Amino acid sequence: MNSLCVNGFRYRKLALAALLASATTACSTPPAMDLATYSPPTTSSSSSESTSRRFHVRVLERVRTDRADAQGLELVGEVLVEDTGRTIRAVAPTTGAVRAQQEVPAVRGRSGIALAPAGLWHITTGLTILRDPVTLAERRRTPEAHESWGLCHDGTRLVQSDGSTRLLLRDHETAAPIGEVQVATREWSTARLGELHCVTVRGYPQVWAVVTGTDWLIRVDLVTGIVTAVADLTAVTVAEQPTGRDDVIGGITAVSGAGDELWLTGRHYGHHYRIRLQPQV
Repeated sequence: MNSLCVNGFRYRKLALAALLASATTACSTPPAMDLATYSPPTTSSSSSESTSRRFHVRVLERVRTDRADAQGLELVGEVLVEDTGRTIRAVAPTTGAVRAQQEVPAVRGRSGIALAPAGLWHITTGLTILRDPVTLAERRRTPEAHESWGLCHDGTRLVQSDGSTRLLLRDHETAAPIGEVQVATREWSTARLGELHCVTVRGYPQVWAVVTGTDWLIRVDLVTGIVTAVADLTAVTVAEQPTGRDDVIGGITAVSGAGDELWLTGRHYGHHYRIRLQPQV
């Protein structure tokens, strides 16, 4: 598969693939933040991407799937909950077998899912739905005004992407918008953020975000908006056999019991991948 580079991004001709992973502990509850004493990352908004910490991907396992239109992935207990655009379903991680599923409302656009204390939040372009995390059945729904390209829970809030450099912050009990964070690092000022995975770094909330249309993901500090790390995802994107231009990464979540590993998949991807992000030296 051929590729070309523009402004430091690697673009694929057959599919715009992006991938997400984390080398930090996933979604543990951060301490209350005292912004007067908070020490932000050393990377400044005018600094180069090369000053951020760099990671590469090691593929640990591939599990065959049915090329569903994956638009969200979340670990719930010992199963992966996957939003396929037509259904939301529970899948066995190591076999891909479907354990349970529910039909979803017909909507246009993308969506995201995230597990929070209130239940499983499922935000689409047009609807915000709270689901039972075990049965996946709807508990309630409300109209939604924002596009949803990705969703995660940072321990105290929901974090949502909309295909821009903005991250929308939501109350994790009601999903009401409560603020937003803008990517502040100049080299990523035009990034189109997609699927998300919340992490904590030195006790503070950050988020790995797919840069849609590239082989990169970036880690964004949720206090400052500064990009603190980048990861080259080529090892996965070249291993997959995409079938069209919309075959981008659509789901990322933690591996049970392994804080430095992730499960991920893409829209119409043929596999779930278990990966580890390793720092480059």
